[in-house]
Amino acid sequence: MSDIMALDIETSNFSHEIGGWKNTHLFEPSVVATWDGNDGTIYCNKGLNSDSTVKALHPKTLGDDLADHVEKGGKILGHNIKGFDLPVLRDALDCWTASDLMKSDSVIDTRHLVSKAALSASKVDTSLGMLTKHSLGTSKLMNSADAPIAWREGKYDEVAKYCLSDAKLTYDLYQFGKSEGYISSRSLETGEVVEIEVDW
Repeated sequence: MSDIMALDIETSNFSHEIGGWKNTHLFEPSVVATWDGNDGTIYCNKGLNSDSTVKALHPKTLGDDLADHVEKGGKILGHNIKGFDLPVLRDALDCWTASDLMKSDSVIDTRHLVSKAALSASKVDTSLGMLTKHSLGTSKLMNSADAPIAWREGKYDEVAKYCLSDAKLTYDLYQFGKSEGYISSRSLETGEVVEIEVDW
């Protein structure tokens, strides 16, 4: 077991449909995926065709797995996990482990860390897609805004694969920053690709 487990979630609805991002209790989680560098788990209530472990998207099932990882000394990693993923899991899925995690030091939020590090340099695009494109040379499988549409079209396997892929990208971005001491993104001020020193 890796001590780092990345988590990502997808929802079947959009923020503009529920009155804004603050209404986390009105989001409808469709898929949650975790990746520890070796093994992936997809939590979903639709029948999926996946090589990864698939479990029910149930607050206790997910919560027990996250709690078990932390109790063994692990950390939960995510990109904007404190601002979106955990609040949605807490408020919309009633996953109380998410609430506990938000109060602990067992959560690593790469978006928060990049934003904090970039304050000493210049403002940069902190989206996962931009960071992985310029740090890892890899692209996201789809745009985040396309996932709810794909879900509504019944493309459950595609959304699940995308969710797991984003968890993997977050994991790889974190490991890159940890080993190299920097990540890269595009400056919002100059438009140039810049390196941001990180101490992860």
